[in-house]
Amino acid sequence: MLNVITGQSNEKASASDEKMLPLVLDLDGTLIRTDLLVEGIVTAFFKRPLALIAALPLALGNRAKFKHRIAAIVDIDTDSLPVNSDLVAYAEREQQKGREIHLYTAASQSLAESVASRFGFFSSVVGSSETVNLKSNRKRDALVERFPGGFVYAGDAHADLSVWQASDAAILVDTSTHVQRAVVASGKTVEATFTTVESPLKSWRKALRLHQWAKNLLVFVPLLLSHQYFDIPVVLECVAAFFIFSVSASGTYILNDLSDLSADRRHKIKYKRPFAAGKLNLLAGLSVSILLIVGGLAVSTLVSAGFCVALAAYLFVTLCYSFGLKKIPLLDVMILAILFTLRLVMGTEASDAGYSEWLLTFSMFFFLSLSMAKRFVEVDAKSDSPDGAISGRGYRRDDRSFISAMGQAAGVASILILVLFLRDDAFKVDIYHNKLFLWGIPVFMALFLGRLWLLATRKELNQDPVAFAVKDQISYLLGFGLMTCMLAAIFMPG
Repeated sequence: MLNVITGQSNEKASASDEKMLPLVLDLDGTLIRTDLLVEGIVTAFFKRPLALIAALPLALGNRAKFKHRIAAIVDIDTDSLPVNSDLVAYAEREQQKGREIHLYTAASQSLAESVASRFGFFSSVVGSSETVNLKSNRKRDALVERFPGGFVYAGDAHADLSVWQASDAAILVDTSTHVQRAVVASGKTVEATFTTVESPLKSWRKALRLHQWAKNLLVFVPLLLSHQYFDIPVVLECVAAFFIFSVSASGTYILNDLSDLSADRRHKIKYKRPFAAGKLNLLAGLSVSILLIVGGLAVSTLVSAGFCVALAAYLFVTLCYSFGLKKIPLLDVMILAILFTLRLVMGTEASDAGYSEWLLTFSMFFFLSLSMAKRFVEVDAKSDSPDGAISGRGYRRDDRSFISAMGQAAGVASILILVLFLRDDAFKVDIYHNKLFLWGIPVFMALFLGRLWLLATRKELNQDPVAFAVKDQISYLLGFGLMTCMLAAIFMPG
């Protein structure tokens, strides 16, 4: 949400020129809520890493040529870039009053023109060339030469201070307190101020997806099924494994968001994610993700070698998914099911419990069903191309029925596997004194899956099924019923 404060325009200049001074907008961090060079670097990191490595030496010697090279090696989806809607509305109103609006930016000329084409109010667009980086003093000199009668400049950064010194009035867009004080101290008229009120801490909390840590409770399942919940050292090992894995997983969430920026920005819900919405710096996100992943992997050795190997396998598969496998239909959902199952593997290694083929097989089919439900919701919600293809995914609108059939079949298979496990394995374990209650477990699981798919087909499931279950009261009731049946089977006399 934005707070817009509009001040007075330069009345003296307007009276002498008999028209309003031209309004010059910066691009990065001003008109758009991101930086095009950073967008290019991050996009190249995922799509053309070798070309990015080859271009990096230019960043130290020739900034303008580096920008030109980055713009040449990647295609940035400029139509989906997050914009400062309040500033856009302000510029549109000013143009309707007869005011000239110009775009002057340090971004590459080609990218600047591409972004400007989204709007109909620019009289001119000037960006950096292969030899000139149009920033700070160079931008100031270019504007003074182009507008000898004066101009009003809208910017956001410390590098814009020299431009504001040469302008007749300033428009401040998400400037730091230091920059804002410097502009005010210079005596410049502040024509308008646009500030974002959302806390960066809140944005980082969303980017780390702390609510998704609920998925990682699967690490404790082998501990519970092996009935070691009174063995304090084992419990502590599992708690440590949970936090180490959760931190590492948050790093992969950030990495996945950065690799999927364009698709997220075109999604009706995901466009609100912090990186897609331009609320957080992309390079900061990339650095934090690498730190969390590498740090988590290093600390995991303190739990056990097996846990470290399982975590490394999870991170490797996740990176493969983020770097392109998520675009391959069916393989993408199979990978998601594998990632959920690897959580159980990590829990098995942390608790030193024996592996259960029943549990791992059930997990694959159960989470394959949930993953299919996630894709079903995405395909059902939107297709943004003439042939019905879903941006960033390998599915089309026509795949809706197929995804639904496969997902429901996987769900039924998981319930069947659970029933066979109870009959052939669980009933033979002496710890269950009243085995009749165990039959309630597949009943509650079937109710959960059936309701999930019912809501999906009714278009009432508009988010990730796991995230939905975490917030859904009925899902909690079903989970409570399942746990009650398990505890009754253990503690109630037969």
